[in-house]
Amino acid sequence: MTRINNGKLSDSPFYQIKELGEEWNEKLLDIARESPVESSGIHIMFDRSPNIFTIPILTSQKYRCGGLFKKGELFGYAIATYQKRYIDDQRLADVMYLGNMHVSKKGRMTGFFYRVSDFFFGGLPNEVEYYYAYIMQKNEAALKLVDRRHPRFPNAPFAKIVGQISMINIFLTIPICLSSKYMIRAANHDDIDLIVELLQMEYSTRFLAPEMNRAIFLRNIKQRPNFGLENYIVAIYGNDIVGVCSSWDMTSFKKNRVLKYGSVLGLTRFLYNIAAPLLGIASLPKAGEPFRDVTITEYAIRERNPVIMNALLRYLYMYYRKKGYHSIIFGSSNDDPLLNAVKNFYTKEIHSNVVLGSKQRDKIERNQNIPLIYADSVQI
Repeated sequence: MTRINNGKLSDSPFYQIKELGEEWNEKLLDIARESPVESSGIHIMFDRSPNIFTIPILTSQKYRCGGLFKKGELFGYAIATYQKRYIDDQRLADVMYLGNMHVSKKGRMTGFFYRVSDFFFGGLPNEVEYYYAYIMQKNEAALKLVDRRHPRFPNAPFAKIVGQISMINIFLTIPICLSSKYMIRAANHDDIDLIVELLQMEYSTRFLAPEMNRAIFLRNIKQRPNFGLENYIVAIYGNDIVGVCSSWDMTSFKKNRVLKYGSVLGLTRFLYNIAAPLLGIASLPKAGEPFRDVTITEYAIRERNPVIMNALLRYLYMYYRKKGYHSIIFGSSNDDPLLNAVKNFYTKEIHSNVVLGSKQRDKIERNQNIPLIYADSVQI
């Protein structure tokens, strides 16, 4: 079997790269199930069933999936999505997001990224300036490959870690008080122009944030499953809207499924579930079941005031707690002052590195330690 040893990648005539369509969906999901994540005594699978292509369709202009085969057997795959994102100097640019990268147990240590680099980067359209990806902080094997080029695969891009993001689970446990300073209410049609203005101002200053305008806003409302204007809430101070955020239950196509509890956490779950009916909170799921969570998908806050963000989160906390949800997922750049909004909650954080790549080394060299990187909670 082919191996990478001391930076040397042995050759093999048996590898092929093929473009994969939705007819491969079930096989792609099966391979993804081979790579659960272990964190603090719990094994979780990021389950994208029933269709692994749902998120690429929702977040991109176009996408393509490439699979690595050896002697006809699929060893791994990745999905590239082509998007417009804000980059330097508040400028929109064409970029490629490389995500959903999964390798089967047989396919590990085969130089997967190098072998698919020609497929994804060899014919990359000229207008695509950058590619980006997220790598979890504990994924040391993947981190070692960042900017580790190989002479046999010249299309592998130059790459660098340019920042970190945090995805935070806010657990819905005991009741909390709502903000008395800001009035929180559901958005209505008359708010749309101001919501779009707030989101445009916020996104244009965040590296890798998506394009936003009224047409895109209305398209999102129309195209996203189980999503509408009613998913937005606004914070009002005086007569002014000073903050907005949307929350989305994506569990119909994006789930965090528990595979196994460790012994300590298993006992904690047992005791927690005994108390859950008395406290009026949702019981923790059995092994094999998903958490019931909701994701903060967009937000914009005047002057990035964490007190306003906290008021919005408090409102959503009580709203979804009553509906039997387990958690709210909220993410941002590690240097974002809005992360202070979660200090009053019981939380668990997952940190990831943001990798930026380009076929041109100088584009990467001038982008280091980028502030306020957008954490795309829909596609992560």
